[in-house]
Amino acid sequence: MGSPYRSHTSGDAHHRWAKAPDPAHEIDEDETPVHRVTLSPFFIDVHEVTNAEFARFVQATGYKTEAERKGASWVFRRGAKDWEWVEGANWRHPLGPDDTIEGRMNHPVVHVSWNDALAYCRWAGKRLPTEAEWEYAARAGRRGQTYPWGNELKPGGKVMANFWQGHWPDRNLLEDGYYYTAPVCSFPPNDFGLCDMVGNVWEWTADWYAEDYYTQSPVVNPQGPSSGEMRVARGGSWFCSPNYCGAYRVAFRGKSPPEASFNNVGFRCAKDAKAP
Repeated sequence: MGSPYRSHTSGDAHHRWAKAPDPAHEIDEDETPVHRVTLSPFFIDVHEVTNAEFARFVQATGYKTEAERKGASWVFRRGAKDWEWVEGANWRHPLGPDDTIEGRMNHPVVHVSWNDALAYCRWAGKRLPTEAEWEYAARAGRRGQTYPWGNELKPGGKVMANFWQGHWPDRNLLEDGYYYTAPVCSFPPNDFGLCDMVGNVWEWTADWYAEDYYTQSPVVNPQGPSSGEMRVARGGSWFCSPNYCGAYRVAFRGKSPPEASFNNVGFRCAKDAKAP
């Protein structure tokens, strides 16, 4: 993938979230044309799946994530200039073998691939939200706004989500109080009562990614392309800064291979709403 995306490569994984600096947050080509869709009723989780919830799944099933099977995962660590392929990094050890999730059970689980997220959803009797469902939920009835809460990143100087304040990668002002993940619902919910729809961790969706999908997507319940190489993720993360990523806009479309895992990517579940 060429400009404006930067690819971080090592081994067989690629990290394709990071976008070239765009201070004006102009609309990207893959976000157009802006279009209207109709969705069937659905439920979506209030927050991302937490370490505690994922631990219950693992305890019940014995499931091993792809990062655990590979023995390594992608990590960005404080003070680094880029992503590293870290041996021993997985959902139990977000920064590597010397790190644990003790005391962070209410943080979103990370180092889960798209395939891992799908396995959890099936166990829970749920599914991943489609890209269209995710964006509708993030907008919470507001049309055309940049962020879930409006068009100003920090209204009145208030930090509304967990993202990187300052200049990536050399200075994080920590105005939100967190370098990495924050406990779920640490920031104000949107008008639908949903927490962390942007920031904290990227969230996998059900869809394959295609740059031109919006030019041909169905107007009713779009499900994404029938195949592809990358799965769509939405919402940006603690890693996203105004100068480097800026992906905490509700319209921004991230993507990565379904087998890849990172310490800034998680997910939340959805479910069809059955008519009474």
